[in-house]
Amino acid sequence: MASVISALAVVFLHVNGCFWQFSSTGRYWITANMIECVFYFAVPVFFMISGAMLIDFNKKYSLREYFTKRINKTLIPYIVWSFLGLAFQIWYLQSVLPSNVNITYILNGLLNGNLVNVYWFFIPLFCTYLTIPLFALIPTEKRKDIFTYIVVLGFIINVAVPFLNNVFNIGLSYSISLGVVSNLLFYTLVGYLLHNYEISKQKRYFLYLFAVIGLIMHFAGTYYASMAAGEISYLYKGYANLPAVLYSVGIFTFIKYDLNKIMGNLKVNNLVNFLRNYTFGIYLIHLYVLRIIVKVFSLNTKSIIYRISAPFLIFGVCVLIIHLLRKIPLMKKILP
Repeated sequence: MASVISALAVVFLHVNGCFWQFSSTGRYWITANMIECVFYFAVPVFFMISGAMLIDFNKKYSLREYFTKRINKTLIPYIVWSFLGLAFQIWYLQSVLPSNVNITYILNGLLNGNLVNVYWFFIPLFCTYLTIPLFALIPTEKRKDIFTYIVVLGFIINVAVPFLNNVFNIGLSYSISLGVVSNLLFYTLVGYLLHNYEISKQKRYFLYLFAVIGLIMHFAGTYYASMAAGEISYLYKGYANLPAVLYSVGIFTFIKYDLNKIMGNLKVNNLVNFLRNYTFGIYLIHLYVLRIIVKVFSLNTKSIIYRISAPFLIFGVCVLIIHLLRKIPLMKKILP
């Protein structure tokens, strides 16, 4: 269920693109800020799923099989759809000039994940995939203590202290960074811990409380800081920032322990099991479906009706397209 919710949240974020068109007077930006904050968990939850599902890979298959699967399921689709996305931008959106495209442009785009801007997350994802075999070498009986130590230390050094320093302007200047758990790799270990070790109801409620606090900090902090600056403020934004960490960890925990209770409903269970086979494909193609729909129907992208309803339409259209394309043998390779 987490993968389905995460994929839908990504679509909501990109449909809500008007958030990045800051306005201190337009009412649309207030709702855009709320939608942005509510669905901000999408990428962190995706990385937590990776940690939960992959760190134990050596119990199922060899290291060679692990990398073969990662190459076939992510690297090849990333490269192919990056080129398709570049062609889409040149000939359909006309947002990229053909004269600017050369080998350097392409290589930089592939290495930095910005040949198609929404593919940026592939680069930290590949780094995570390269790191996971190292974590898998740690004996199972020692993982809880070691991972907890790394996560707590990383939270203090890379999340809490920088947040307090920036928000309260403490003036600290330090270069300590626990790189192995910085940014999205932090969520990989958190996902493993939350998935594999039982959390008491009392501790879950604390995580839910912190999640609400994180959401409020993200929304209110971004609103007031942006209004004061006259532009979007990043003071409370960022996946490694305290509001996002508190909120995303709470969301993942809620999905695992409480939202999953409705999975007892056979129809919901069947629907989720069906949709989870399409989530990665949705990550790959939803932007193209979004751009085509907006351009063909000349939609007002600042309309709240559009921003609330379009994600479900786009999600459904993507599922249909992927289902049809997978009937073509070659397309199965690039839409796993």
